Amino acid sequence: MVVRRDGYVRAALELLDEVGLDGLSLRKLGEKLGVRGPALYTHFKSKQALLDQMAETMLDDRLAPLDEPSAMDDWAEWLARRARTIRRTLLSYRDGARLHAGSRPTGRSAMAPLIKPLLRAGFTEKDATHAILAISRYTLGCAIDEQQHVEGDHDEDPAASFEYGLARLIAGLRADVDVANPPDQDVA
Repeated sequence: MVVRRDGYVRAALELLDEVGLDGLSLRKLGEKLGVRGPALYTHFKSKQALLDQMAETMLDDRLAPLDEPSAMDDWAEWLARRARTIRRTLLSYRDGARLHAGSRPTGRSAMAPLIKPLLRAGFTEKDATHAILAISRYTLGCAIDEQQHVEGDHDEDPAASFEYGLARLIAGLRADVDVANPPDQDVA
């Protein structure tokens, strides 16, 4: 059976749902696909390389439509939609948040396209990068917390708590960019 790299990654994501992050191995993936180890190692130098690609792939499909916001999109709404999409995606996979937390970008991910909407809104490059990272880390932390707790474990509504924090983070970012770029005022 000939399987392409993307097929290995998608099969690994299916296996993640079956066995969880701790049960995932290149050997188990090979068994699932009916291939021997060397076939996997031609595509992935290590289990970590596979995990990195899995983390990226799980988000790529769902984020692609959001990563090219139209000129009409408000940067804050775009950022909130992006955070909600990431959270939903991470929660849709068994151990998805833990997988993402332990991954490293594969090189295809780049910050430059992500900060464009924020640069257009008046953020500096440094502040835009920090904003994307802050929202991403907040979102990941919420998803990790949510996946670690058993449903009904506490009275908190995780979705409502996430939305509360997200709104406060975005409000703070909006206040910072408004202070840095005050609206033109008529001089009398």
